[in-house]
Amino acid sequence: MLRAFLRRALVFYLLTLIVFGFAYFNFGVGYNYGNSPNWVLRLGYEESGFTLNADWTVNKLWNIYGGVYFGSDLGLIVGPTIYATYDYSDSENAFSVVYGPVVGLTNKQLSIQIGYLSDFRSIADISDAVFASLRFYIPDPPGMRMKDKLYVEALYYKGNFKIVIGLLEPYF
Repeated sequence: MLRAFLRRALVFYLLTLIVFGFAYFNFGVGYNYGNSPNWVLRLGYEESGFTLNADWTVNKLWNIYGGVYFGSDLGLIVGPTIYATYDYSDSENAFSVVYGPVVGLTNKQLSIQIGYLSDFRSIADISDAVFASLRFYIPDPPGMRMKDKLYVEALYYKGNFKIVIGLLEPYF
């Protein structure tokens, strides 16, 4: 009985170490242009195949989006994404959730994603359903190898265009 418990505890410890050892906290600040213009603050969690980010457009809305991505050696990624919005100004339709497929390319310096996000109850206008993200990672200074990653991201969805400067900070 004790041996089985210790074995499970060791497996849980190793899985926790792997998740926290290869993952990043995501901190960012930017500006949202379009339907809800204002400053954006970002907090999130990212690792190689999973992202979960929360963007707060100050006093306007919350956007929480995440996805599970499967990649290839060539840098092609594909996976499902979910995008939830809570809008302070729209009391009738304050909370909405959409989801859909996203494809992209990624390498050490650049990450490009494009997808179609909808609730799939009706056919959406293509301009309201297109999700696009372009993230450029700032290179390390010459002669230095940094653990954290600084990036500039441009994100478009449903009439809102965000530009965010962020930092991916490792757990350890």
